[in-house]
Amino acid sequence: MHIALGYRWYPNNPFRHWEQVLQTLGHTVTYVGLPETPRAGYDNTIPLVELLAALQPPPDLYWWIDPSGRYFPMGIEDLPIPTACYLVDVHLGNWRQAAAQFFDAVFIAQRNHLDSYRRSLPHPQIFHLPLCVDPQTHDRLNLRRTYDVAFVGNIARAHHKTPRARQLGLLADRYKTNDFFRVYLQAEQAQVYNQAKIVFNTSIAGEVTQRLYEATACGALVITDTRLEALGDQFELGRDLVPYQDEADLITKVDYYLNHAEERERIAENGYQRTLTRHTYYHRAQAFLEAIANPPIKRLAPMRSASAVQRFALRRKVYTHLHMLDALFDLTHTLGYQPLRRLWAIAPCLIRRLLI
Repeated sequence: MHIALGYRWYPNNPFRHWEQVLQTLGHTVTYVGLPETPRAGYDNTIPLVELLAALQPPPDLYWWIDPSGRYFPMGIEDLPIPTACYLVDVHLGNWRQAAAQFFDAVFIAQRNHLDSYRRSLPHPQIFHLPLCVDPQTHDRLNLRRTYDVAFVGNIARAHHKTPRARQLGLLADRYKTNDFFRVYLQAEQAQVYNQAKIVFNTSIAGEVTQRLYEATACGALVITDTRLEALGDQFELGRDLVPYQDEADLITKVDYYLNHAEERERIAENGYQRTLTRHTYYHRAQAFLEAIANPPIKRLAPMRSASAVQRFALRRKVYTHLHMLDALFDLTHTLGYQPLRRLWAIAPCLIRRLLI
């Protein structure tokens, strides 16, 4: 199969592993996302239909992966080949439900959001595709575990209204930790997790984070807030991971497992084995390929048969949330909007660009 793959490439983006594993499985993958130093790509001025038609051999599938930066090309709904999207941060805002309308097959990373997407889309090609790990990037390195507790993750504005910052402060005051407030490259993340006895996991809205897979792959015990209904059958709480209920329980659990090394290491080993045998990019690629091929996905994207007005309304919502002001301005010009109407159409995107 030849897959045209569009996403936001950057050196630390874990989703670059999709390209590697699909190629390892014998498929051709062509990156058609935006250029990013030092990687070549294609800008949004080239119509997607023309871009894909020029590829040799012609692609069999167009796959868009979220988060994509300012990349959501025109003409997805007009492609003569099947299309798919992978929606990862579905717990953040609802604009992704608008984006999903442009694709024939929709893959959702978070299990507890499947039902809402199945209600909003009038076709059955909606699949659960959990996050995972690359075991060559995150693996046990046999380092000395000098940190009591480690955490690598985002502490920016999205977490100002969550308990994350306060909980990290509690942990930093009580235990030996890494620097919670710096940015780590993927190789550095693996180093930190390999030096940690315990990795603390906290989410925004109960989502299953990438950290669960990466930390368990490095052999650390993970103490997590993730709800059981979100985990599904990904991990077994109490066996592979340790859950905490509140901040008092978090401190109690950390104290307990720091003082019970044998039990800590047994659970960490269970998590390691579960991740390496079920949750790698190889396992996810097999599931993805099975979903799109057996039976072959049909071209059922709602926007394929929608009116121009419906297409514009949803694309405007996507462009606004992706800060794609230039693309939205060009679209209103193509549609022949007069200046005042054009300004009204782009106003939400313009305001968002100025404020965020």
